[in-house]
Amino acid sequence: MTIGTLTRMVAAGALAGSLLSGIPAARAEDELKNLKVFPQTISKRELVETMKEWNQALGVRCDFCHEQKVPGDSQSIDFASDKLGHKAAARRMFTMVQELNAGPLPRAAGEEDAAVSCVTCHRGLKNPATLDRVVLVVAREQGGDAGVKKYRELRDRYYGSGSYDFGPRSLQTVTETLAADPTGLDAALAIGRLNVEMNPSFADGHVVVAQILEMKQDKAGALAAVNEALKLEPAHRQALRLKQKLDQ
Repeated sequence: MTIGTLTRMVAAGALAGSLLSGIPAARAEDELKNLKVFPQTISKRELVETMKEWNQALGVRCDFCHEQKVPGDSQSIDFASDKLGHKAAARRMFTMVQELNAGPLPRAAGEEDAAVSCVTCHRGLKNPATLDRVVLVVAREQGGDAGVKKYRELRDRYYGSGSYDFGPRSLQTVTETLAADPTGLDAALAIGRLNVEMNPSFADGHVVVAQILEMKQDKAGALAAVNEALKLEPAHRQALRLKQKLDQ
């Protein structure tokens, strides 16, 4: 099996780190040691290139997977060491995806060359959770304001990178999930208003804010929000039904 094939088969959920992030290629040992998932015949150059791909896919450095014996000293990295758990996880994921890409995925997709790799899921993140999941967890545990703050931090750092989906549906999912619990209305309103701020032309965002305000018995606020939705989409069914109810 060629390294090109192996690279194509990198784990979808891999927790692999880079071998040479910020370190000259010559730093990797000429004698490759402790190879457990790569072919014993792999060359140093091929291994280095694959590790660079993994590094970019996860947005990490060498010491994510490889033991750095002296903190901050890249020259002290022991590439052969199995001390860090991320390295073991990377091997498991790499093996899993080799098996997936070798048959089940191409058959399911109906495409002979169908394959996944690290970046398929990680998208530059070492923990590849979706945006709605990250914000929801923070909002539930720390409140709506904390969820808003987390969203802004992620947007400032990752917007345009493809790591997260900053479209309106991500925040809408968080808002609706929080609103399903009566104790989560305040947090839901905070996230809903954030969505309206970030995506003012998204009619559904205004509608869900109106629904939450109605549940909080803020009729004037609900009417204002639903009217904004109807300016954007005059035939919006949910907005029309809610306005009719509020007008009574």
